[in-house]
Amino acid sequence: MIDTHSHLTMDDFDQDRERIVENFENDGVELAVEIGFDLDSSQKAVNFAETHDRIYASAGIHPHGVANLENGWQETIEALLNRKKVVAVGEIGLDYYRDLSPRDLQRKYFELQLEIAKKKNLPVILHVRDAYLDAYEIVRHLDLTAVVHSFNGENEDLKRFLDLGFYIGVGGMATYKKNENLRKILSFSPIERILTETDCPYLSPQPVRGKRNEPKYVRFAVETLSLIFDLPFEKVEKITSENALRFFEITRKA
Repeated sequence: MIDTHSHLTMDDFDQDRERIVENFENDGVELAVEIGFDLDSSQKAVNFAETHDRIYASAGIHPHGVANLENGWQETIEALLNRKKVVAVGEIGLDYYRDLSPRDLQRKYFELQLEIAKKKNLPVILHVRDAYLDAYEIVRHLDLTAVVHSFNGENEDLKRFLDLGFYIGVGGMATYKKNENLRKILSFSPIERILTETDCPYLSPQPVRGKRNEPKYVRFAVETLSLIFDLPFEKVEKITSENALRFFEITRKA
């Protein structure tokens, strides 16, 4: 199993971060991608990846933080993207649910970071909340490789992003009892375009809801997908892991 969206460098894991990674093999976790969401977390993600074989990293500025960016942010992000174990730009995008940054600034810095991704020839991890159409209009002509992290849109949104060749991130939200409609929508995606994720420590899946999320709980996303597509767990695990390796251009070690 591969967790394509973790935040293990957050304070929530200060007491047992190393134990969690050491247990990856026993927990059936092949690797995790540690996601940056501001300058500090991006730096931590890269450092963490460079000191752990089973961790890769991304770097980017989440829409919540773009209002507070200072001069030099772009040079810092680009330098991090040049590091060996960095496999994506993100998480970047638009968040109209909380609106913690003005929408015009969200769009401005989203577009700037997409340009960086194009320049670096890296895939993009998209954070989109209550802004699917605006995000689509921005990315539709850019010829990008991207995943829509924690997808929670409608049929039309799914189709638009799939038509662009994007991948769909599936995690805890798809496991919730009340989200039958989301599971139905996800059934219209080819399974070859789905990535499994946790967003740990957030969005703990249904069986462990209320507890801190961890990479090992990506198992519940795989279980949910096996029900959605009526496929054995092992088959879904194999397909989604291959999807992640292909998306991030990660080569398995012999």
